[in-house]
Amino acid sequence: KYWTVETGPGYIMFGLWSIFFIATIFFFEEPERNFTKTKLKPTKKSKLEMVNGSSTNDSSANGESKPLLLQNGSQDSIKSEKLPSLWTNVPVMTTLVIYFVLKLVLECLLSSTATLSAYYFDWDMTQSGTYLAILGLLMFPTNLVIARLSLRYEDRELIMGTLLMMLVGCVGFLYYGLGSYSVVQYVFFGVCIFLSTNALEGPNMSLLSKTIPKEWAKGTFNSGLLATEAGTAGRAAGDLFISAIAYQGFEYLLDGTFVPLGILVLLTTIITWKCFSKLEPADDDDSD
Repeated sequence: KYWTVETGPGYIMFGLWSIFFIATIFFFEEPERNFTKTKLKPTKKSKLEMVNGSSTNDSSANGESKPLLLQNGSQDSIKSEKLPSLWTNVPVMTTLVIYFVLKLVLECLLSSTATLSAYYFDWDMTQSGTYLAILGLLMFPTNLVIARLSLRYEDRELIMGTLLMMLVGCVGFLYYGLGSYSVVQYVFFGVCIFLSTNALEGPNMSLLSKTIPKEWAKGTFNSGLLATEAGTAGRAAGDLFISAIAYQGFEYLLDGTFVPLGILVLLTTIITWKCFSKLEPADDDDSD
């Protein structure tokens, strides 16, 4: 029997990704980058011509045998320019750290759903799957709300608000030993965590795209790859972390996972608040 409850989602995703892959082959086109057209820098050849050609002509006309501009400084400027360092770029590094944390928290929430719901509430796969499906559908209204709020608030303000919402979700998600762990508490604060992580991704990536140097928008090792790798690292770390906690026993899974995550989100919120004044796009005059 090939089609089962466990293998059905895999077949569906295989079909959807196959359609997407075929559509990408036939319809995807590389977008044009406006800044490459509006701000053209001299090439190595043009620099050489300026240094050797025009300077030699001017110097020969004046009776000089050696170009005056052919010095070490001009030779160094001909060398290929290195990409600007990102380690000193506060907005870029902050957004990458936030992206890592939100993917880590989201992965732990989703990966622990089946185990926690079965352990505390005796949910079967159908019930936990329905819960996850409802969570997924909540992404659309959440993104619409964030899109409307982005017209009134800055990216950094939305980032702080969603980080605080994520922190509240992690704290409320814990089991404090007072009576039984209720379904209302689990669902409410689980939805809070899910919505905050998805809402945070929009303004966070928006700020990253506005603050990363333009030199990192070219080639393969660019800003998109950095963001993808940060998210992948967060998901991988989340899977490893939750597996290590579950190895000790399912009774430790809830608090053992979300207490450290709450502390991590708190530290991320503090760092973001400390760097709040720097989390804004640079002026065009400053970036040139």
